[in-house]
Amino acid sequence: MDLNDHSRALRGAKLLFFLVLGNTMLAFGVCAFVVPNRFMLGGSTGIALALQNVVPLRLSVLSAMLNAGFFLLGLVMIGREFAATALFSTVFFPLVLGVFEQVPWGTLFVQDRTIAALFGSVVMGAGIGLVIRAGGSTGGMDIPPIILQKYRGIPVGNSMFAFDAAIIAAQMCFQGVSELVYSLTILFVVSVAVNRTVIWGGGKVQMIVISPKFREIADSLTAECDSGVTLLHGEGGWQGEQTCAVLSVMYAKKYPRARAAVLRVDPEAFIITSNVTGVAGKGYTLDRQRRVPRRAL
Repeated sequence: MDLNDHSRALRGAKLLFFLVLGNTMLAFGVCAFVVPNRFMLGGSTGIALALQNVVPLRLSVLSAMLNAGFFLLGLVMIGREFAATALFSTVFFPLVLGVFEQVPWGTLFVQDRTIAALFGSVVMGAGIGLVIRAGGSTGGMDIPPIILQKYRGIPVGNSMFAFDAAIIAAQMCFQGVSELVYSLTILFVVSVAVNRTVIWGGGKVQMIVISPKFREIADSLTAECDSGVTLLHGEGGWQGEQTCAVLSVMYAKKYPRARAAVLRVDPEAFIITSNVTGVAGKGYTLDRQRRVPRRAL
């Protein structure tokens, strides 16, 4: 096995480990803290919780049906490569959710609903963050926002918040306004926990890649991750060779996939990553427009 095969095997094992751990934490948080206290959630699990009020099916069954539908949507609208990263979670999460459903969690943990909401949010957010950090996808309601970003240029965070707000509003029809404070708390803490887990803070990251394969890396980031790139002309400090560094600023959720795309092109690429506190311009505060053809270097 050569170096590239060994690196791919390690990345695959790491991805599988964090997919299992992250989805298990997410299912545990839902069954141990959300369901016993009748909290409202966003995402596909929130849709399943709302449907339980009118459809006599278990939460895991409804979740499996919804995830399968979103998976097929992602397969058609985004492509096979993205769908492959979501396939495991689409199958594994409903299975582990079905196992946890059989445990009487309500008698095993704290009865204080505020503590349950906070602790459950941290567990669920950390689980989602682990999956994303490893370069995987939780599937489900991650997929429609990604489709909107790809075809309409709407940032994932904006559309995801709008979807979650609509899902929580639908659940209020069955549970009332009194649960809204807990639900908004959960929504906020989960988002914070996801960001802290993915990049230990911040919502966006700046990535600089130094590699002799800078053109292939730039093309890969543009095609596979829909990330804008800038080539910074420079000179090697040791041998004085002319080269380019690839600069890209992206949403935190994209970073693991972008890093994996870079390493597929050049496993020895030098990657610098830093948190970004503010971004302005096309693709962020301005709508992204159709790219013009690049000129040849």
